[in-house]
Parts: sequence; structure tokens; C-alpha cells
Amino acid sequence: MPFLYFFYGHPAFSGVAVAPHLEASVAHATSLFIIMPTAVVGTLTYAKVQLVSWSAVLPIALFSVIAAALGAQLALLLPPEILKLVFGTFLIFTGAQLVGRKSTSEVKPMRLTLPVTAFTGVMVGLLSALLGVGGGLVAIPMLIYLVRLDMPRIAATSLAVVMFAAAAGTVSYAINGFGDPGLPRGSIGYVHVTAALPILLGSLLSVRWGARANQKVNRRTLRLAFGVLFALIGARLVANSVMALA
Repeated sequence: MPFLYFFYGHPAFSGVAVAPHLEASVAHATSLFIIMPTAVVGTLTYAKVQLVSWSAVLPIALFSVIAAALGAQLALLLPPEILKLVFGTFLIFTGAQLVGRKSTSEVKPMRLTLPVTAFTGVMVGLLSALLGVGGGLVAIPMLIYLVRLDMPRIAATSLAVVMFAAAAGTVSYAINGFGDPGLPRGSIGYVHVTAALPILLGSLLSVRWGARANQKVNRRTLRLAFGVLFALIGARLVANSVMALA
């Protein structure tokens, strides 16, 4: 997303002209388009070693698909700064909790009640479409704290949920942006396919490496990695949102 924001915001560098009021929508839609097949490949890689918890994926994905389709439409109407500020604060809090969390051998049963799966799915789908991040940043902390999924299955299961949410968001952006005169060439609705394809190629080549590395890292290291990543991304979102609102 940061790269796509820069790409569309600097036409002299990118050589791509997008109407200023459409830059965010095109960036979000194109990001989701890239994430969709990447998530499919990652999910298949994890599924081969039976790390995808399908009992959690399917109910959460059902709600995420509906929310993502609606989120793509809301993204065209709502200013993103407030949402990014709240989301960034949430990521900082989650990152701090993960880094400070003590290791424990206790394994708690998963919570797959209707309220938990519905809330998780709606938040993943809605924020993935509104922010163009695929939903993984939302799914991971929710799978940890709400669903109480075992740590080795977190990345695999979140990717599977993202696979559905990103697909729904992509289709919604493509339909809603069809025929808009301010879009760059090579676009299907708000999805800029011409720019997405080379990025997608690199993503598909590298996603298997990440899946394999995830299987070799212990739980404490995974928590620290996720925690630091969430805190850094959250701090960036908060800082950018505060500057935009100032």
C-alpha cells in the first residue's frame, strides 16, 4: 500500500495519470487484486502441511465476504484518516500485547461461537476493503485473542480468510469503478491490472518462502515478529493520520 500510494501520487515517476480523487481507491483496489492470488498460493502451501484451520476459516470468511463487498463501496464515501488513526492505535496496542505476552504451555480451546466469528469476519472484510490491506493485519490479532487459535496456525488460517475477503473486495471495486473517466489505462474498474501484474509475479514467487519459514520459527519468535511489525505499521498509520488531520 505505501508503494502504491507513492506510485499513483507521483505521475512523473510512475508515468501513470490518475485523477487525484481516485488515487486512494485505485491503490486499494489494486492492492486487493495483488493480495488475492498471493493468498490462494499461500493457503495451498499451508494446507499441504495441514496448518489451515478450516473450521475457523469458513464461518469467518462468510461474514468477511459480505463486509468486504460493502467496505469497497464505503471506501468511496468515507475519509480514511479517522479510520486509519483508530486502526493504527489498535495495531500498536496489539503489538505491545504480543511482545509483552509471557510464554505459556496452556492450550485454550478455540472459540467459534456465532458472535466471535461474525465480529471477526465483519472487521476483517470491512477493514480489508477500506484500507486495501487484505485483512491479514486485522485477522491475525483477532485469531489470537478472540478465536484463540494455536500460534503455528495463525498465519495459515489468516491467509485463508484473506483469500475470500480480498476476492470480494476486488470484485466490488471492479464493478463500482467501471467506466469512471479518471482511471488509468489497463484498468478494470478501480483495479489497475497493468500495474498489478508485475508486482503480483514477484509476490507469487516469494509467498512460498514465507510459508516455509513460518513453519520453522518457534512460537515466541513468531509473537515477537508479529508484535514488532504491528507496532511499526500502527505507528506509521497514526503519524500519517495525525498529520493529515492537523
